[in-house]
Amino acid sequence: MSVFDVVGVVKYGNMVLQASTVKFEKNSKLVLAPSEKNMYPPKSLTIIADKIEVVDYAEITYEFDGLPGYDPDTPAPPQIGTVGNGADGSSIPGEGSYPQATDGGPGHPGPTGIKGMNGQDAPELQIFVGEIVQIHSDAIKVNFKGQDGGKGGKGGNGGKGGDGQKGAASQASDSWYDGDQCDREPGKGGNGGRGGDAGFPGKGGAGGNGGVIKVFAKAPSLPAAQGWNYVVKGGRGGDSGDPGSKGTGGKGGPQGTKNDPCPERQEYSGSNGPEGQSMDDVAPNWQTTYKGKDGAEGETNTYELTGVPN
Repeated sequence: MSVFDVVGVVKYGNMVLQASTVKFEKNSKLVLAPSEKNMYPPKSLTIIADKIEVVDYAEITYEFDGLPGYDPDTPAPPQIGTVGNGADGSSIPGEGSYPQATDGGPGHPGPTGIKGMNGQDAPELQIFVGEIVQIHSDAIKVNFKGQDGGKGGKGGNGGKGGDGQKGAASQASDSWYDGDQCDREPGKGGNGGRGGDAGFPGKGGAGGNGGVIKVFAKAPSLPAAQGWNYVVKGGRGGDSGDPGSKGTGGKGGPQGTKNDPCPERQEYSGSNGPEGQSMDDVAPNWQTTYKGKDGAEGETNTYELTGVPN
């Protein structure tokens, strides 16, 4: 008579577990997980036993350490990939044309952050058992919840607006009757470029789907199987990443150089460029909009069994 004894945490990496008796000791846990022979565990487990004995409370669950996720109660890792920032706008050096110099170029928007990792779908579990012996009606918890999705990556910062070009210099000339005179006042400086918009956050990863559980038991033990605690809800979608920062506007270019007797014209300085838009300006509800999709609910069914398969 073969007995598969579950003591403490037992990791199992095969598709089929078959024994005359599967005995769960107190507070034990059977985990579908990678093994030395199987780095990537199967996405299903079939348990075939004449008898399942539960000494106190026990759990059946999964842990996919060999994949991007971990287990149903640990979210997928947050996105650590990064994106760059938006390029700064152009700034033209030297003096500009009269009457007004060239404006600074607009900053480029920050790139969108990288999408978060999806949560793992829970595997499928089938149990064929003739007899169930247990003390508590909810003796076994089957935790086949879908894994929560991972947080998205951070968006890039918007680029700085380019600085406005300096205005053209004033021009003076000599006059035979009254000395120097101003032929042309200082030119106007170029306006600063607009800052780039903040980069959108990376969308959160989708939650994994809940597992599919089917338990086949002989009629006397079917109520016991129906009383187990089945957890098959879908995983929660991952949170959005953080948005980038908005770019600052470029500085307005100064007025052209003053040559006597031309007057100062401080009002001819270019205007500073406006800032780019923040994520709150673009989409006030971005935390909800960029959250990952929740996983689908799984399925649980129990059936009457006439005979345990070989």
